[in-house]
This record gives sequence, structure tokens and C-alpha cells, in this order.
Amino acid sequence: MAKFRSLLVLTLLASISTVLAESWKVSDINLAVISRDGGKKDERKLEYPHAGEDLIADSTDSLKFTFKVENKERPHQAMVLFKSQDEFKDEIMVAASVKSSGKGRFELNFAKADPKFKYGTRKYSMAFLVGGSKVDEPFKYTLGNIEIHAPSSNSAVRPSGVEYAAKPEIHHQFRPDQKLINTVVSGFFTVLVLAPFTVLFLLWSQLGIKFEPLKALTQKPLELVSALVFFGSLAGIEYVFYSYWTHVTLFPVLQYLGVLSLVAVVSGRSVLSAVQARRIQRTSGSAKKEL
Repeated sequence: MAKFRSLLVLTLLASISTVLAESWKVSDINLAVISRDGGKKDERKLEYPHAGEDLIADSTDSLKFTFKVENKERPHQAMVLFKSQDEFKDEIMVAASVKSSGKGRFELNFAKADPKFKYGTRKYSMAFLVGGSKVDEPFKYTLGNIEIHAPSSNSAVRPSGVEYAAKPEIHHQFRPDQKLINTVVSGFFTVLVLAPFTVLFLLWSQLGIKFEPLKALTQKPLELVSALVFFGSLAGIEYVFYSYWTHVTLFPVLQYLGVLSLVAVVSGRSVLSAVQARRIQRTSGSAKKEL
């Protein structure tokens, strides 16, 4: 019995919430046929749920539709569905724009509208649809019918085949691979690029340069580690630049450079401090000898 009562209460609550649910309130619904020169040929002021009398328009006329949504919630979609009253049952959707004040409108020029409006003289039913995320029940209002007279001389011919048939297959043609330069020529220029380094090492050997800072670093393991980390971070930055040039995109490159730059700054500061300390020590030692 208790289960039956709880089920009954839930059913009543669901019914009450459904009754109290907000529904769309639309007012000031107007339809007007506008001629090419801007004059108003016909007009209907509608009130939900009553449909208006049939409208008649030429293919050069325009249909002006205005309304106002009374709800605080603005609709996500507001449109009029035109459906032809013949054996084809063509459907044409025309969206309306709704301002923050709730006023909405559209003006449909039949001469520039969907080609289906030009398939001879036809009558269309008009249904006004309004929907949104916070209102459960959409608003649907049958506005009435409109008969559009197509010009007898150059009316469009309806396609005889299936309208949504499969299109011919598209065969993609990719550009052929770019021809690479001759191996001999590329090797020659590679040698030219490396030649200055060879000359540099030869001159260093002739001058008898001694890498005393490297020897000093080997005597202090902590400074040696800092130096290796510093030069390794510089090499890593160069490799990141190379990767960006070959295959890596910009955002990963920025991430890698951010980490490596931080490592290079910290380790480089330590290395430069050690070099400066040794330089000061060597300078002070030379000054004492002169004294």
C-alpha cells in the first residue's frame, strides 16, 4: 500500500510539473506580401491558433513575416516551414532572426529564394516553428497557405531525376614528389659548409690552444655537471629548432623551448659564475706575484 501511495504521489507531481512547464508565447504575428516596388499587396494579422486566409504572390514579390516572443528565454530556432501542396511535397525551411527584445522577422524574396519556389505556380502551406533548450514543448502554428505564381515565360524546370542522387566519384590527384638535387652537387656544398670548421681546428692546433677551463672543470665535479647540463640544453634547443623545421608544430616547440630555456638559464648562470670566480682568482694571483 505504501509503494502504491508513493507511486501515486510521483505521478501527481509529474503531472503538475508538466502543467506548470513553461510554453512558448508568441504574439503580433503578421504576414505581408510586398511587391517589387515596395508596396504592400496583401497582409494577414494572425492570432494563435487560428490560421489566416490564403495569400497570393508573384515570383517577383517578397513575403515579410514578423512576430514577437513574449518569453524571457530567447528561442534557439525560429523558422517557417513551406510545404508544397502537390505530389512532390517539397519542404523549404526559412529561418527568422530574433532580437534580444523578442522581436523576430524575415523577408523572403521569391526571386532570390530556393529554386523550388520557381517550379511553376504552386500552393504552399506555412507552419511557424519555435524551439529552445529551456522550454520542453516547441511552438508550432499553422499560418495558412500561400500560392506563388511563377512567370509563364521563364519558369524553372523541375529536374526529372532523383534530387539527392550520388555524385560522380572524385579521384584525387596529388602533386608528384619534387625532384631532389644531384647527390654530387649536394655533397660538394656540404663539404664547403664543413670546410671552415676544418680550417678552424687546424689553426687551433697550430696556435697550441689549451682548454684550461675544461681541465679546471674536471677538478670540480659539480661545476662539470653544470657545464654539461648547460651545453646539453643548448644542443637540445638547436635540436628543437631542427625538429620545428622538419616535422614538429609550433605549440610543442614552444613547450620544449620553455623547459630547455629555463634549464639553460639556471645552469648557464652557475657555469658563468664559476668562470668569473676563476678569472678573479687568477687575476688576484697575478697581481700578488707582481707585488
